[in-house]
Amino acid sequence: MVADVCCLLQNPRGVFVYTPELVVLMKPADSNKPQEWEHLADSPENADAWYVHLLVGRLALARKLAWLLPAYRYLCFQRGLRHAKPHRCSWARIRL
Repeated sequence: MVADVCCLLQNPRGVFVYTPELVVLMKPADSNKPQEWEHLADSPENADAWYVHLLVGRLALARKLAWLLPAYRYLCFQRGLRHAKPHRCSWARIRL
């Protein structure tokens, strides 16, 4: 996780939240290029999504904090070993 945080901190629009209740690593991404999502230092100009690299903790708190972020069209994530397929869902669905 240390390497991921170091890469993310190079991203001017990256998000790093570390509290006792929530840990989040995410960045702007192009939802049509899942092969680039994990490049945490990259921040594409044509971003249309937030890529969630890691989210652990209180989901309700994460959803409340989402209102502080610029709204992109999508939220993207992968489930690692559980399911390697890239996932994309509506950002509006998350920011309810």
